[in-house]
Formats: sequence, structure tokens, C-alpha cells
Amino acid sequence: MDAQQTQDLIKVLLDPKADIGARDDAAMDLYETDAPQARQALLAVACDARTPYIVLASAGESLGQIVTRTGRFLSDQEHAGLTADARHEYDGASTSTTDINDGG
Repeated sequence: MDAQQTQDLIKVLLDPKADIGARDDAAMDLYETDAPQARQALLAVACDARTPYIVLASAGESLGQIVTRTGRFLSDQEHAGLTADARHEYDGASTSTTDINDGG
């Protein structure tokens, strides 16, 4: 994914007036990038209780998929700030990495 695509997806994700389906798609697609701005946008959405459930879940899952790919976990403070729905999806998506790191 190039930088312009990443920026376009972030713009949609962070726009509370954008179509929920478009925001959800953006959250799901951002797992593909290691851009710090994408991670921050996903975190911002995943920590905002006003975000629709489906977008929260996708943002949490994408953050977990980034962890799976990069091995860079959220800090304890970042993890604690996630909404329950985002945290559940993050934990589920990043569990396979934790299991591998712990020897299964």
C-alpha cells in the first residue's frame, strides 16, 4: 500500500460523517501498512466509545493483525485505552503471536 492510499484510508476512518461501511473497510485495510499514522488512527478510533461497534471491532482486529505481522505490541497504556469491543478483537487477533512467542 502506498503512502497516498494510506492517507486516504486514514481520512475516511477518522471521519465520523463518513459511511459506516467505508469506515469499516478503511479500518480493515489499514492492517496492511506499518505507517505510524495508520497505527495512531486505528488507536484513536479503537479508544473512542462513540465509534460504531463494527468500526471498533475492525480497528481492534487490524491492530492485532499488525502485531501478528510486526511483533510490536501495544503498550499497557494503549491496550487499557481500547474500548471493550476493540480490545476483544485486538486480543483475539494477537493471541496467535503471543502463543507462538510463549512456545505454543
